[in-house]
Amino acid sequence: MFAGQALAQHGGGRGRGGMGMGGQHGHGMHQGGGQHRHGQGFIQRLEELSPEDQERVLANDERFQHMPAERQQRIREHLKAWNALSPEDRQHMRERREIFLSLSPAQRREARQLFPRWHSLPADRRQELMKAFRRLRDLPLPKRARFLSSSGVEKGFSPEERELLAGLGQLLPDSKLAAGDSPEE
Repeated sequence: MFAGQALAQHGGGRGRGGMGMGGQHGHGMHQGGGQHRHGQGFIQRLEELSPEDQERVLANDERFQHMPAERQQRIREHLKAWNALSPEDRQHMRERREIFLSLSPAQRREARQLFPRWHSLPADRRQELMKAFRRLRDLPLPKRARFLSSSGVEKGFSPEERELLAGLGQLLPDSKLAAGDSPEE
């Protein structure tokens, strides 16, 4: 789904594999202004390599070698977590990253505000909310507002969860529906 964990900080989301929507497990992989920091693409390219090739690249990369040891460790920890993900979870992360990177700066700020609320939910509620989000995402744009106000969503989620679901819906690439808009069939 979301551009999440890895999305908020380095293009990923907190999923079943432990790297999630808000970037908390992203280990600070967001781009920064330091001269020794690699950009987003460097990490993404490393993720596509085998663990052995990742280490070989890191060992031979001058910019990486000049990074503070703590930053090097965060990158290695990120790659270790990435390598432990199932292929399905990796694909979810790529999709979340792609969505996040497609957001406008204002939408990214909104996403970063939503993610802590998401993470504060119990795991079972996050899972239910994710199911609802996927349904919302798969609906044609005109039907999304109707889904959000449906009795199933009203009964299945608390007011806070519904607000979070609506906010996440606003982050979908083609979503411009404001709260209260009535969808057209």
